[in-house]
Amino acid sequence: MLDLLTPRVWWTTAYIAVLAWIVYITRPVYIRFKRRKTGYGTVFDSITGKAIDLARVRLVDTHGLTAASAVTDTLGHYRLTAMPGEYVVDVSKPGYRFPSVFLKRHQYSKGYDNVLPSQRIKITDHGIITKNIPLDPETNAGRSKIFRGWILLGDNVQLGIMYASIFLALIAPFLDVANIFIWLAYIIFISIIIIRLMTFRPGKAEYGTIRDAKTNEPLERVVLRLFDASFNKLIQTEITSSKGRYAFLVNKGSYYVTAKLDGYRPVRLNFPNISTDSYPLATDVKLKPE
Repeated sequence: MLDLLTPRVWWTTAYIAVLAWIVYITRPVYIRFKRRKTGYGTVFDSITGKAIDLARVRLVDTHGLTAASAVTDTLGHYRLTAMPGEYVVDVSKPGYRFPSVFLKRHQYSKGYDNVLPSQRIKITDHGIITKNIPLDPETNAGRSKIFRGWILLGDNVQLGIMYASIFLALIAPFLDVANIFIWLAYIIFISIIIIRLMTFRPGKAEYGTIRDAKTNEPLERVVLRLFDASFNKLIQTEITSSKGRYAFLVNKGSYYVTAKLDGYRPVRLNFPNISTDSYPLATDVKLKPE
């Protein structure tokens, strides 16, 4: 029978535990990079990092009027557009507080970048708002300050641990070359790191740009209309900014977009099979002069 108290067994167990811990604590930075440029913002729990659905997000102008509002979907996603200007962001959800006090005290969020730094926001161009917004749960019993703090490591710290561990972990197998369990753990660990690197894909851009087909200059005041193709129903209308930008956020379904500007040939873009919710419907388009 295998003696579980031998130094070799303890050494092997400790090595595997350390590798598992490294994989765990560096996961947030991997998720963070995957979420960049996703084309929408996410409202999330500042303690657990879990997305919050059915949260209401509002933009309030300097006169106290609601300029735009949205409700997060099942994945906590939202997207707002508004005219250039300064606004106050207001987020409400039963059982949560906004703005987050927890992330004011801690520099890093769990798995999210592009976090809304304060309630005030300034829009300078198209007005696509994709900030990730943390909410503090009103009750967080059972989670000590120590637990909440140690998991929030900065990107550079996580990346440093991840890359350094690849080389440091390689030392252990050579200290016990005949230990097949050590080698197996190391191979699995390296495989996980490689899979992370290979499966990373940048998200879809936050907006599309309308340009002149001849000059390649961006076109402003292009009228874009989003239609539900199944019912031929108008859903939303947008006008491009001075930089020719526009964007729509749609759920599963079939859609088409028309683009019209005086002096140019109209264009119709077909999107017959959108298979995911909160999909950023935005692509670059070139209009030909008439």
